Amino acid sequence: MPVLFVHGVAVREEGDQGWEDLHRATQGVDWPGVQRLLREHVAPGLNPDAPGAVHVERVYWGDLGAHFTQGGQFRAAREREVAPEPDPLALDADALGEALERRLRAAHPVSEWPGVIRVAWGVARDARVRALLADLPPTERWGLLDAAAQARLPGRTRRLEPHLPPGLMRARRRNVKRAMREVRRPLEAFVPLFMGDVLAYLNGRGTPERPGAIPQRVLAGLRAAHAARTHPHEPLVVLTHSMGGQLIFDALHAFLPADPDGAGVRVDFWCACASQVGAFHELGFTLGGPHPDPHAGGRLGYFWNVWAYTDLLSFRAQGIAPGAHDTAFPLSGLVRSDHLAYLQQPDFYRTLAAKVAVHAGPRDPAAPPLESGA
Repeated sequence: MPVLFVHGVAVREEGDQGWEDLHRATQGVDWPGVQRLLREHVAPGLNPDAPGAVHVERVYWGDLGAHFTQGGQFRAAREREVAPEPDPLALDADALGEALERRLRAAHPVSEWPGVIRVAWGVARDARVRALLADLPPTERWGLLDAAAQARLPGRTRRLEPHLPPGLMRARRRNVKRAMREVRRPLEAFVPLFMGDVLAYLNGRGTPERPGAIPQRVLAGLRAAHAARTHPHEPLVVLTHSMGGQLIFDALHAFLPADPDGAGVRVDFWCACASQVGAFHELGFTLGGPHPDPHAGGRLGYFWNVWAYTDLLSFRAQGIAPGAHDTAFPLSGLVRSDHLAYLQQPDFYRTLAAKVAVHAGPRDPAAPPLESGA
């Protein structure tokens, strides 16, 4: 009585590129914990005599998702911002212009930046200023550049904000940057891979006749789960999280019908939690056309779409994605963590077990086969 789990975006195994950043940001999907809770709460309803014999596996596709082709330059950028300023004489005119502009912008209000930019580059390109720098010790060179720039600023621009001399303004902005770096750090690690995985799937999923790497792995997982049935009337249960729902929707409505090795594969119960299936379908990003068969030609039984008001990455699907039945699940109310919270709550798995029991429980082999979509 197989159960198959398909995760969403921004999930990596330890050792895969991006794991440390994602683990620091969200702790990721705890697959051993999900597997344990499925065995504890769902498996007994599928096989009361031997719940340990229930096939509970997952489709892992994080290694096929997006990755940083240059090692994540956003991290290097953060380090460059806090690096000490180089000797001006070690910079060519263009590099000196960038450095002096950045230095002056930090000491002036935004309203004065246009004039500051023009002056910074004028000073940086002035051969006479560079000759003067060569006569000074390194510790005094930036001071000369500051003075040269201040002398060229228009009268109004020279007057900085009241009570905020250049050094103090630089310090204030530096403190703001330091504080915001800590806020941005997990987002800079998580958001690029989150969006990148979505794009990696959409751009590389291929066609039903020639599926890409991620759909191939999903199909292999479905075939393996189907093969793990101990008798033909045993239900196959699929649990997806987040983007995993789009992978299963496309598999059932497009890839599986074209798969020569997928004959007979049927998902009797599919729970899409933290789901975006409805949003993706309404935007036209799912395969199978705008009005696919709610039961995918007999390959899908009951489709339970679980979302939450406090999970801002989840959406309704009932009345949008064919065959979906919605439930708004009550979570803790912590917006930052509620997208993963379903998978951590025993009450969710107990509810899932009850839904499976009434919609796709083990059937009597002697009973007539259920109609498609029962």
